[in-house]
Amino acid sequence: MADTPNARFRYYGISPFEIEIIYDVLKETFGLEEEQLEHVDEKIASVIEIYFPIAYDESFFTWFSPERWFKIKEVLKEMTKRRGKRDIKIVFDFCGNMADKPRVRFDLKSKNGREFELAIEKIEYMVDTINIQLKTYSNSIDVVEYSYNEEIHKWVPNITRTDHWNLK
Repeated sequence: MADTPNARFRYYGISPFEIEIIYDVLKETFGLEEEQLEHVDEKIASVIEIYFPIAYDESFFTWFSPERWFKIKEVLKEMTKRRGKRDIKIVFDFCGNMADKPRVRFDLKSKNGREFELAIEKIEYMVDTINIQLKTYSNSIDVVEYSYNEEIHKWVPNITRTDHWNLK
């Protein structure tokens, strides 16, 4: 596994059991950097950030495997049940590649357990939608950050471009 790219797993406010499951699933596929974060936001009970060193597209879910993705989702969903009404923040960050895929980041913070579960489930089904959205923009996009809007029950994009206005 020397040539395996490194994923990053950062967290706080999660149990050793939750850490172990996520760590083991990621370690099966990637080299892994792990970091325990300091608890800085009193409103958020738990944070999980996972950086995947590959592009977000349909091949990720095949390559990573449906079973591994399912394990990650199930741990996150169970966390919401155990945390009750306290907020949980999840970040999935896919690095993209320089050729044609921008970095895709999913940022989810939620109190509502059922809506949180729906948002987690929708991530794997966003591949076609995101590909269509990206084709409508030029290929000067660096990052597409998606935040889940609980009012409309959708992932909403925020596009960051590299071709900023050149003001001299």
